[in-house]
Amino acid sequence: MAKTAYTSEIGIEVWKGDWAEAEWTITGYPKQSQTIKQFDSAYDFEEYIQKKVNCDNITFDSESCQFFAYAKTKQRATSFAKAIDKHFAKVRELVN
Repeated sequence: MAKTAYTSEIGIEVWKGDWAEAEWTITGYPKQSQTIKQFDSAYDFEEYIQKKVNCDNITFDSESCQFFAYAKTKQRATSFAKAIDKHFAKVRELVN
């Protein structure tokens, strides 16, 4: 069974599946209360993230209702999720 390695402030989790060749998964659907911005779908969120956060060594495979991204290492997956959190913390700071 997969175990969560990190849970972000905005509702994104990092975990690794227990099947062969599983990569580290970054997934969830952002909470509008934390992102301030309303996203119509996970595709919109993914597109926004690709413009605002360093996505080196990250692959994406979102569904309309849930954000999915993958990394080869736990460190990269976690740093990516933390970078997303940091970006939205700045957004909240600007709004308040």
